[in-house]
Amino acid sequence: MTSELPTGLDVDFELTRFIRRVRARSMRHLGEIHPKLDYGMFTFLLAICDAPDGIRGSELAEELGVHKSTASRAVASLEKLGLLTRMADPDDGRAHLLVLTPSAQADLEAYRSKSHERLLAILQDWTPAEVETFAHSLTRLNEGAERLF
Repeated sequence: MTSELPTGLDVDFELTRFIRRVRARSMRHLGEIHPKLDYGMFTFLLAICDAPDGIRGSELAEELGVHKSTASRAVASLEKLGLLTRMADPDDGRAHLLVLTPSAQADLEAYRSKSHERLLAILQDWTPAEVETFAHSLTRLNEGAERLF
């Protein structure tokens, strides 16, 4: 398949290489959010953060493509660390929504701000047009992945 790419680049290899690098860097800095936070819980924390009005546990499991029991264990761990709380779902009094605690929200925002600064440093010698093209290409890639996955 890679030989079909007009540029001859191995996109899959380069994406994997970049993701490994970002994951390794993330793992080194997770302590900025909480000293006991691991990468698995971090992915759940991000998904909860990205649902500003809260998210049900079942929706969280579906969004991350994991079994409900896996999501339940991660949520319990995040609660134990004091990073999230549950609030009543205004649309269904029997259900709960998961939301970050204010301190976890602030710590995650600070973490993301530093992450964005590092990305800007990576892109510092790119032209605005190159960044725009790259952003557009990533958007197309993600939209295609959403359709297929």
